[in-house]
Amino acid sequence: MVQLIPKGKKFKLNSISSRPIPEGIVTDGEIKDLKVLSGLLKDLVKKPHLKHPSTSAAILSLPERKTFTKIIELPNDMHENFDANLREGLAEHIPLNLDEAYIDWQIIGEPKPEDKKIRALVSVAPQLLVESYLEVCKQARLTPLILETESAALSRFALEEIPGSGSHMIIDLGANRTGIIITEEDFVAYSSTLAISGNQLTGVLQIKLGLNANEAEQAKIICGLDPKKSKGVVKQILEPELKPLLQKSMEIISFYEEHSIKNFKVKDLTLVGGGAKLSHLDELISSMISLPVRLGGWPSNLINPGEKLLHLAPSYATAIGLSLRGAQNLPWFSDKNL
Repeated sequence: MVQLIPKGKKFKLNSISSRPIPEGIVTDGEIKDLKVLSGLLKDLVKKPHLKHPSTSAAILSLPERKTFTKIIELPNDMHENFDANLREGLAEHIPLNLDEAYIDWQIIGEPKPEDKKIRALVSVAPQLLVESYLEVCKQARLTPLILETESAALSRFALEEIPGSGSHMIIDLGANRTGIIITEEDFVAYSSTLAISGNQLTGVLQIKLGLNANEAEQAKIICGLDPKKSKGVVKQILEPELKPLLQKSMEIISFYEEHSIKNFKVKDLTLVGGGAKLSHLDELISSMISLPVRLGGWPSNLINPGEKLLHLAPSYATAIGLSLRGAQNLPWFSDKNL
């Protein structure tokens, strides 16, 4: 949880908090125990770092693995047949029953009357999933204003620091999964989820070094991919586990660039998520993917939150991206879309 408030031309961190979610409460993004999760959310808000949040209004992210975001081309017929064209276009790309899903869309650019095609950024989420997130908010006494895909929040966080033009890749290495996102100008053009995770890396160290879970986690944090730490033993174990992720990232870049309507090339790569802080990970990625690599940090439009909190930025990337949506006072509704 992050709350930002305006401070001059920038934003100030007002409240920040996190809680671990016990295993089985949320599985693959689906809420399995509303009561326990709502209790965690209450505690998250009641006992934060810094100040208490000044509002109960909330902007939430929906799990990337359960939602679908895609740029599609449609006939330039905005008035008479747009809804029908949209559903027909989605049916070709989205493996969901659209009658049981919520659909949100935004036209990209300003189409001209003579254009035969228009481009739309579309997000689709199962109704049952969305309603479970709304219900947990209700039980936690939060007022949900906006629900958006995790990739949208992450791209808002990352793109604050790099020019919005062109295409950029974001790798979100989390505790339970890794998200890969490609942005195109200011939009999410591609997103996918891979099984590799921080917990998986810890588990491999636990088995191969005969450590308990806590010792393996500490070995990962302290040694990482540093060849000088522990004689490079941890590096030798972790590198082979990470290389499939990097290979998949290269395949995604190649596929995207081959099919990019505007012939965009991916310019750079930003690492976020708790696993992004793995020592020397940026060097490993640079050795395999010929792109500039940076670790996501507090955006420049935020006032420095202090040394104790500076290192938390990659772990809080999604929450910071969500809070920027609220703090920037962006319009919540435009026509029929968020």
